[in-house]
Amino acid sequence: MNNYKSVWKYLFRTPHRLDWVDVNGVGTRYMEAGKAGAPVLILLHGTAGSLENFCANYQAYAEHFHVFGIDMLGCGATDKPDHDYLIEHYAAHVEGFMQAKGIGRASIVGVSLGSWVGAAVAQTYPELIEKLVMVAPAGIIVDAEEERRVAEGVRKRRSVAASSPTWETVRAAMGGLMLKPDDLIDDLIGIRLDIYQDPRMQAAMPHLLAFCLGGQDLSIEQWRALQLPILSIAAVEAPNMFLRNAYAIAETAPNVTLVEMQGCDHWAQFEQPEAFNKISIEFLLA
Repeated sequence: MNNYKSVWKYLFRTPHRLDWVDVNGVGTRYMEAGKAGAPVLILLHGTAGSLENFCANYQAYAEHFHVFGIDMLGCGATDKPDHDYLIEHYAAHVEGFMQAKGIGRASIVGVSLGSWVGAAVAQTYPELIEKLVMVAPAGIIVDAEEERRVAEGVRKRRSVAASSPTWETVRAAMGGLMLKPDDLIDDLIGIRLDIYQDPRMQAAMPHLLAFCLGGQDLSIEQWRALQLPILSIAAVEAPNMFLRNAYAIAETAPNVTLVEMQGCDHWAQFEQPEAFNKISIEFLLA
């Protein structure tokens, strides 16, 4: 099986540390790789995901950066406070993580919700963020009705998976992430299933999804005010809301590099890791 893929197969050659840190009272799981003193890079996963979403990227990034992948607020094995998590709360959690780890400045690679949170961190704490890579970009409204439909679909699939966590419901919740269904490997499903089987997750999922209820997007004025360099990934074989978002961000924010990628849908960083790693590293090092 020369094409066999697993989370560990991607990681086993990469020195790394898996640990928890207290972020303003929230126990936060993170993975650290690369050399201290190198430019810091923070990886932010998508809705109700985990740091394993970047398993195919840590090795390449660790050659150039001091890399931190985190389980965002309430996600993965991070604590799940009993309140709704809006974009401002996700962003404050990232800023708190940077404080807890003594990180003065960093770049961010974010997928979907993670890209949105990255933009919010850059907007709220501009002195902290160097550059931003947005995969399946979110946080901008192109078509309000389409955004409502997409958000409703996300809420429904994730809610079913959290209330009835089985291999089938979790696979269905993750099914729209890949252009080719076979790219959704068993390891990723198994890890997500374990996360959703956490007794705390059924109560936490509505909190995780509260941002989907609307009113959280950055305004056009806020996008125009973002001065940092942004890389917007356009998955051109997936003609959906996120592709249109990628183009809209490139047309709105003042310092955007737009890159069109083939062979991927929502998870360019996993579906096309070699191409994505090369593109994003060149951008981040420029």
